[in-house]
Amino acid sequence: QPELLALPEQDLPIFSLDHAYVNKYGEVMVDGKAFVVHGLSVPNRVLVKKEWNRFVVFSSDGDVHLEAPRPYTNVKREIPWKEIFAEWETKPRVVGHSRYRAYLPEAIRTYLAGTPPQVAARLKGLRALLDRCTLYEIAQWLDENQRWDLAPHEIGVLMEAEQSHYPAKWKESYTPSVLIDYETDLTVYDQRLHPVREGGVQG
Repeated sequence: QPELLALPEQDLPIFSLDHAYVNKYGEVMVDGKAFVVHGLSVPNRVLVKKEWNRFVVFSSDGDVHLEAPRPYTNVKREIPWKEIFAEWETKPRVVGHSRYRAYLPEAIRTYLAGTPPQVAARLKGLRALLDRCTLYEIAQWLDENQRWDLAPHEIGVLMEAEQSHYPAKWKESYTPSVLIDYETDLTVYDQRLHPVREGGVQG
């Protein structure tokens, strides 16, 4: 018994380290599945640290560029659209070949069908728009309005306008009854207020 070594007080991490390559689409293969790695030039060699339930991708400088559940755990990951759009913006021609295209709402796929310069500009605008609304809200608006000609910032303005509301009414006795609940049209305002003087019809 005196010759036995003491057991460690903390669990020892069990992991493996492997090298992998980032392909021209910015993807690295882990457990037979492709994962997009952001912030690296392509092609590139990276280090993949695998634990039983997750993996981490390191650059040659030791920076972490991706941390995700291993595929067999079936843990769903939220798709990082802003990062993906940033990658596509630099190479708009890859949009049609990226595996993430299949996960785009149909309206967004239609909106991104154009010339490379147009696609790059729209991707940049969509990234900014994602700070204020979700990709699926944008897709729903496009589906309902069919305005494929608009720039993303124009879509954002119209979406915000649709969501704006008039302030709550408050009690007051100054507005003439004929104007209550009437949305003012300046071209006929005086006719309603002074129908005889301004050429309107006496009610």
